[in-house]
Amino acid sequence: MKYKDRERVDEIRNEIAGLKILLSQSDYKSLKHADGALTDEEYKKTRLKRAEFREKINELEAELESLKE
Repeated sequence: MKYKDRERVDEIRNEIAGLKILLSQSDYKSLKHADGALTDEEYKKTRLKRAEFREKINELEAELESLKE
């Protein structure tokens, strides 16, 4: 696939990879919450952070798509 700005594409891909790692590192808290081991209040900060990560990933993926030739 060809892109307009190869350097920016690499930056975006690296940032997405980093955000996905952060998401995976908090998976265990999601599972604990789903199992009832964490209350909604205890899980709130993690849920909000995970939502931020997913939103940023979506923005970066849209930017990546816009760089295709």
